[in-house]
Amino acid sequence: MAKKIDISTKVQQGEPVGVIAAQSIGEPGTQMILKTFHFAGIAATITTSGLPRIVELLDAKKIPTTPFSSIYLMDEAKKDFVKADQIAKKINEVRVNDISRRILENFSNGKIRIVLDKQALEAVDLTPSQVAARISKAYELDAAATPEGNVEISTHTKVLKDIRSISVKLMHALVSGVAGAGKAVVTQSKTTGEFYIESAGSNIELMLPIDGIDKAKIYTNDVFEMYKVLGIEAARNVLAKELKETFDGQGININERHVLLVADAMTSRGHIESIGRHGLVGSKESVFARAAFEETVKHLINAAAFGETDFMRGVTENILVGKQIPLGTGVVKLAVKKQDVEKKSKK
Repeated sequence: MAKKIDISTKVQQGEPVGVIAAQSIGEPGTQMILKTFHFAGIAATITTSGLPRIVELLDAKKIPTTPFSSIYLMDEAKKDFVKADQIAKKINEVRVNDISRRILENFSNGKIRIVLDKQALEAVDLTPSQVAARISKAYELDAAATPEGNVEISTHTKVLKDIRSISVKLMHALVSGVAGAGKAVVTQSKTTGEFYIESAGSNIELMLPIDGIDKAKIYTNDVFEMYKVLGIEAARNVLAKELKETFDGQGININERHVLLVADAMTSRGHIESIGRHGLVGSKESVFARAAFEETVKHLINAAAFGETDFMRGVTENILVGKQIPLGTGVVKLAVKKQDVEKKSKK
């Protein structure tokens, strides 16, 4: 019985699965509108959704507009809010402009003073001494905490342009957490009751070494980062998941097989390719198939110059020259045995 069901679910030979997948995804895509939604637990995190997100995924943009990460925890940390919060603070990205009121420049003695926000500093569990130490290490400057609870930096220059340049860099200096991680907060799962961390950014390469993080469950919506850190299979799964969830979020139900086929096509060569003239279409074997989708003259001239041969194996090129396409009934090849024909002719 199980075998019969398995056989009945297989697609028929010659079925144009690529065309059906393209139609199934393309038609609803025209109805989608720009929409943003909030993730539970992070009021500050808004992620791109709807048509802009679909375009972002299919164009294989290397930097997503609104990256985010879900960081799952190990052992006691996932059951203890305090321990989970400690890990979140190691991830939470804090820069000087997040914890300072203003930056004062003294051009006469070449010193810069960072006036710290005491409440903001306390919220991220940092002291003026720690901020000074981080600046000294990152920029090789003489930074020290003042008695008033601020940070003073000696630039060893009195050139106005140089002091201003250092001042601008200091505004964005990382003083705590993981670069690119954004704001990280602890969230409790409604189903399991376990704690996990959500961050309004992505840099799982630097998050993975942190103690207490479940390395097998860490997730980011940044497809290229998943590819870089965890490989092409992980990137393929994230790509399919993000596409399906984006459509579902708009109330559009698409069979996951179509989405999986698109994800497989975009990752089939061992790296992520966009769907377009700079990706899958532009790298097709057929000259006519490449020429049919934008930049027609360029592809035809290059093919003529380099003596390329089109073996007419695909759909587009056969339609262009009026030949039968290798799909549906076009996949059937008839053959006869000469011996049988000769026998019948003799009779």
